[in-house]
Amino acid sequence: MDIKQGTNKFYFGDDPQNPDGELTYLPDNKDKLVIDSVVVKEEMRGEGLGDVLLDAAADYARENDLRLIGQCPFVAKRFDEYNDKYKDVIFREA
Repeated sequence: MDIKQGTNKFYFGDDPQNPDGELTYLPDNKDKLVIDSVVVKEEMRGEGLGDVLLDAAADYARENDLRLIGQCPFVAKRFDEYNDKYKDVIFREA
């Protein structure tokens, strides 16, 4: 799966304006990204592609010393279920 990075998003598919799946985020000051949506086309759901997008965002956060906030329900659930996998990039209030 070739994950691409666009403006405030990670996506897969040939058309960045109409991707097969995308994770969008809002920059929140200089060190956080608020993930507000993960969408995968209906015919591709259930294949773990949302997790692939989240992993791309987590890798990006690690490479750029950023923290992630899971505003969308999918990401919030994944952060709870796989806390060990993402604990280094999840933003926590001090």
